[in-house]
Amino acid sequence: MALPRLTFVTGKGGTGKSTIAAALAVALARRRPTTLADLDQRLSAARVLGAKLNGAGAAQVDDNLEVIALDPRSELESFITRIVPFKAVSRRMLKSRTFGYVTAALPGLEAFLMLERLRLIAGAAAAEDRFAVIDAPATGNALELLGVAKGVAQLAPFGTLNRLAAEVEEFLTDAHRFGVVLTLRPEELALREAIDAASNLRTQLGIVNVAAVLNGVAAPLFTAAEISKLGVVGAHAGLARRRRAAAEFAAHAKRDLERLCSTVVETPMMFEPIFGRDALETLADALAPALTFE
Repeated sequence: MALPRLTFVTGKGGTGKSTIAAALAVALARRRPTTLADLDQRLSAARVLGAKLNGAGAAQVDDNLEVIALDPRSELESFITRIVPFKAVSRRMLKSRTFGYVTAALPGLEAFLMLERLRLIAGAAAAEDRFAVIDAPATGNALELLGVAKGVAQLAPFGTLNRLAAEVEEFLTDAHRFGVVLTLRPEELALREAIDAASNLRTQLGIVNVAAVLNGVAAPLFTAAEISKLGVVGAHAGLARRRRAAAEFAAHAKRDLERLCSTVVETPMMFEPIFGRDALETLADALAPALTFE
């Protein structure tokens, strides 16, 4: 996996997206300082790492790993404060009814400014030789978010927003600065969604650095010959056949994904009653061999 400065982790709900984002951040933090930015309003990735965040904020997990929470409204307020240097004026703008009408008429504005924030995070990461991992929304919402810059450029053909839209689009299509990791389980519906998402990312959005993590792959345990000998024990043979079929489907899914993704990584099925830091380190171990540092 050729590592960009910022990796955007998304996937179908229930595929372990936030867990994989946290595990990737742990794997990267072994080599470089890393920031995990949580866009999930439930702060799922932060909770997996044991970081306590209240809304927008930051927490240090260990020497090389910090977690931050990003909030769309806070990014909008920060943007207005940057372009209107007089605090009294910017505060009045944010509180004014007219400004509220403008933001309501441009529902993609907050999302676009979040992309601009990600671009700035990636720039700072490059300057400081660090990495950033984003626990992004689920696939459908993530694709909408990543496509916002094109819409903003059409709505604002001139001025600051148009310039920023061009810079954001350039950022998203730069494989050294931005990449997407799609998470999925070895299941038919998840595979279809991941393949569609990978295709849309490449063909519609021009994002070239796309990888996939096939999460929760179970080892087959038995060969076909061994399973045939289990026939005398009834239900046990059925369980063994299902386990082997799941492993075979995972192999099939990996082949399909490799046609669209630059890298496909498998992570093991975890049989943990409570998913803690030790389990997260195991997933980080599975991801680490695929990470390529320039």
